[in-house]
Amino acid sequence: MQIITFSDASIFLAMKYAENERADYYAAMFGFCVYINRAIPAYEEFIATYNKLLYVSLLKKEGDTAYISEFGNSVYLNAVNKSEPDSSPCRLVELIQAELKPYKLKSACRQSPISEQEYLAAIDRYKERMAIM
Repeated sequence: MQIITFSDASIFLAMKYAENERADYYAAMFGFCVYINRAIPAYEEFIATYNKLLYVSLLKKEGDTAYISEFGNSVYLNAVNKSEPDSSPCRLVELIQAELKPYKLKSACRQSPISEQEYLAAIDRYKERMAIM
């Protein structure tokens, strides 16, 4: 039986923060991962989390696009409402994980929104962006 981990909740929060980024969603998501947890997830870790989030309906998939579902937004807002105004992103991740604690995954989907090559290319774009700053 699988659970939602701190890492899963971190990736979810990064996806939530990046949800309005259309130009280069994954590069933005990596920036938020670094901001939240100081780490860019490995491809397999991202895919495993993506599938967990789909399974518990935090993400909704339409065609090739996945986005934060209404349920995912309510989990996020519940965590924000429980946080203090000066809470760190890690504290918000802890609150998101606590919101998701009751959800146990007996299995998971096995879908991939992006290939490993595309994922690595997005990491390179993120690093290029950071080098310019």
